[in-house]
Amino acid sequence: MPTPETKHNHNKTSGLFSYGKAVSRSLIVKFLVRILPPLMMISFLFMLVFGHITRQEILTRLDNNVEIFASSISRVLDDLMRNNQTEEIVSTLGTLASNPAILGADIFKENGELFISYGITPGDGVDQILTIERFIFKRFPDGDKIDLGRLHVYYTHATAEKEFRNHFLAQLSRMLLIIVAILVGAIYAFSNTVSRPLKQLLDAIRETNVNGKWVLVNWESKDEIGEVINAHNSMIKHIARKEAALEDSERRHRELFNNAQAGIFQIHPDGIGKEANNTLAHILGYPSAKELASVNVLDHYVNADDREKLWQILREFGEISHFKTQFRRCDGNTIWVELSGKLTTDGSLNGILQDVTAQVEAGKALEERDELHRAFFEENKAAMLLHDPMTSSIQFVNPAACQFYGYTNAELTSMTIRELDCMTDAEIYEELQQAANERRSYFKHVHTLKDGTQRHVEVFTGPVSISNRQLHYSIIFDVTEKRRLEAKLERMATRDQLTGAYNRHAFFQMAKTEIARAKRFNHPLTMLMFDLDHFKDTNDTFGHATGDEVLRVFALRCRAGLRQNDIFARLGGEEFAALLIETDVEQAMEVAERIRMVADTTPIPTEKADLTVTTSIGVSSMTEGDSVTDLLTRADEGLYKAKETGRNSVVKI
Repeated sequence: MPTPETKHNHNKTSGLFSYGKAVSRSLIVKFLVRILPPLMMISFLFMLVFGHITRQEILTRLDNNVEIFASSISRVLDDLMRNNQTEEIVSTLGTLASNPAILGADIFKENGELFISYGITPGDGVDQILTIERFIFKRFPDGDKIDLGRLHVYYTHATAEKEFRNHFLAQLSRMLLIIVAILVGAIYAFSNTVSRPLKQLLDAIRETNVNGKWVLVNWESKDEIGEVINAHNSMIKHIARKEAALEDSERRHRELFNNAQAGIFQIHPDGIGKEANNTLAHILGYPSAKELASVNVLDHYVNADDREKLWQILREFGEISHFKTQFRRCDGNTIWVELSGKLTTDGSLNGILQDVTAQVEAGKALEERDELHRAFFEENKAAMLLHDPMTSSIQFVNPAACQFYGYTNAELTSMTIRELDCMTDAEIYEELQQAANERRSYFKHVHTLKDGTQRHVEVFTGPVSISNRQLHYSIIFDVTEKRRLEAKLERMATRDQLTGAYNRHAFFQMAKTEIARAKRFNHPLTMLMFDLDHFKDTNDTFGHATGDEVLRVFALRCRAGLRQNDIFARLGGEEFAALLIETDVEQAMEVAERIRMVADTTPIPTEKADLTVTTSIGVSSMTEGDSVTDLLTRADEGLYKAKETGRNSVVKI
């Protein structure tokens, strides 16, 4: 039967537990009150910011897609409008329906008159309709262009707004679920980190009060409650553990002292050692630390001045750090050592000593290597750059680079490698792919000098690591003259030097390729053969210089009357040929007749006189199994018949 004291203790303990549960519930409520409003506010602000950013991204993506779509459509419309192909234009505009955001489009002529309207336009009264304008040009082989009209593409953000709302509602639902999950997890964590340890602590206190025996609480955590519980448990175990801890500390100190990788010592100012470990003995060449007891360590200094300098620093500052000097081992060998330590109150020196011979020798080798690399970089006659591949910023340059580009060192190192390169990103990407395909170890670029001069260069680039930084090391060679000679040689190999047209060899090579392509895709192909009528009389009457001028002008007029992808060549003398790509015989006859009319009606101005030199033309179209020779043979037959029938005519075979 419990005594009154026991009942009193029991009632006291029960009161403590009731209070503990109330405190626990109160803490949970306070926790929720404090964390819930800011959590909701932060979540709300995050959703607003995230929603705004997401909406802008969706709208921007839609705008970009429509712009790309409009640009691609405008490139198709230039040929269609030039040939007045209305049905094909409407069919092309029909592809706008593939983008649900696009409502319609208008095509205006160059004078502003509406040409074609498709789909929903601003005149239909649709709200918030957006417009993208693209110009439609007719491009010529010489680079000129004529405005054919404008394309207006109309679209709306309605689909993007709908996509954004669906996305935002889905994100909001997920965020609410996350908040609920966080709150449930927080309540669960609070209950397990506060309520449970508090109950166990109160149980231990009650049992201690009832039995008079301290009870350990089986709980471990690194929070404030854990510290209280640890303090409770530590108070019980402190006395027994103190003596064991001291003994263990002494043992570990001795093991650390004896097994340290550095030499540890304590010596008097006169050099006689008080204590040292085996590592120090091994560094100085002694079998063990016992042999050091009767040795004056000061005798191991190679340079007596270093010893005086060491003790002068110690007397002035009371300590020394990383002092390097040379020691002589007991076997006579010399080593480099590093000393660090402090003076004690009795004037002794407590310190450590390490053998740094390998580090010193490595440092000297590194300095020699750095000097070699510096000389190689700075004295090299080739332009060299070091640049950061992440930012393209130039980090280091050699004098040769400054001389080549015309900038000072400070100017170059304040620039990026892209500021020197005048190629576009697309051209650079194409060059990288071509270099990879050709397995070249260098890249072909065009760099701009300070004075604006553009130079063709070959860039040899590779990675290099400097002070834990990954940089790109580039060597630049000026190959402008080499490129000029290569282009000249290529032109000499493929072009007729008098007229600029392709020569016979180049014509046959290109014609073979086009014939194979036409057969593969079942496209029409037509050959024209030209011959200037009575050209020998022109040479005999006015001289070969005038004849050459007639050939040049005739060739230029022929090239102007052909398309850029047609192949025009001088086969020899006054004989020319043209391969018309994707052109049937009726179209070829029109082209041939147009060229004949120009020759017949437009005199050629020369120094001697304005000469009218007519031309005879033979036309042949490709049939199955034809080769270049077959096409030329039939076109030559047509040319022969044109001459037989009086010249200045076009005959097809």
